[in-house]
Amino acid sequence: MHDVLSKRMAVRVPFGWMLPILAMAVMLLLPAAGARGEDAAAYPSKPVHVIVPSAAGGTTDIVARVIAQALTRSLGTTFIVEQKVGGNTNIGSAFVSKAAPDGYTLLVNTDTLTSNASMYKNSGYDVVNGFAPVSMLTTASGALAVRKDLAVANLGDFVALARKQGKALSMASTGNGTVSHLTSLMFRQRIGLAAWTEVPYQGSAKVVSDLIGGHVDAAVAMIAPFVQPAQSGDLRLLAVTTKARSPAAPDVPTVAESTTLKDFDVSNWTAMLAPPGTPEPIVAKLAAAVEVALRDPDVQKAFSALGIAPAGGGPEALAKSIRDNVVQWHAVVDRAGLSPI
Repeated sequence: MHDVLSKRMAVRVPFGWMLPILAMAVMLLLPAAGARGEDAAAYPSKPVHVIVPSAAGGTTDIVARVIAQALTRSLGTTFIVEQKVGGNTNIGSAFVSKAAPDGYTLLVNTDTLTSNASMYKNSGYDVVNGFAPVSMLTTASGALAVRKDLAVANLGDFVALARKQGKALSMASTGNGTVSHLTSLMFRQRIGLAAWTEVPYQGSAKVVSDLIGGHVDAAVAMIAPFVQPAQSGDLRLLAVTTKARSPAAPDVPTVAESTTLKDFDVSNWTAMLAPPGTPEPIVAKLAAAVEVALRDPDVQKAFSALGIAPAGGGPEALAKSIRDNVVQWHAVVDRAGLSPI
């Protein structure tokens, strides 16, 4: 019996008999592979929803709408901007992170994504792995501004005053855990100041109005809303947070120029991201279209009016910026002893 079984098991099917079966398997697989290729080539074939997780009319919303209009023109399909606001941008960001990875739901958000990673126990998404980065859209300097009658002439004077006054000096930001807040904290930590009184607001509009009104001594935020009041003498700009001076206020020195912090460099950025798992050809097509849009004179003019600059750089550059920012803000939050909410 054993010999019979062995002989039966040893029987080989001629390879020629297998060819029709293999050919059929290949034919069955080809349509699926072809469909994926066609999807990427034909993308976008229906409207694309661009989610903005902050209020309509703000800088992020305007950037998203300018880019959406440019992509609509270049890709021939409507890009629709929609607001999903709440949770310091977490609600809209989480929505996109969980959306279908087909390129028809995109996110335009700021570097708040990276500060939220340190400030929230559960933001609803993983900022490093929970998105397919497409491209950075814009960058802008942050700035340290003071009320017009504060007795300082430059950043060195401000540091000396802050060292003397301690918590009697008030520092406004656009909200707890925002890049505005964490930038001011990082400056205070690195320059060696013990403390000042943090005054968090919700957004930059109230920061600027209270600084003009003399209700707070100083503030750190994106430079754009400070420029016009500074030009009219309603407040004063002491320094910008980027390594290079800002085109929006070229006479204002950098933190690196004004202090011993020669490597101090914090920029505010806006970026486009897709859900994780979005096919690479679709991401690449979007990134290429964004690069073209950022070279459009009308787009550049719109951004210049906001005090921001076109960025670009593609998926890898954005992914690196996200990783670097997350590490940077984790260190600031840990050193400050802040507890995630």
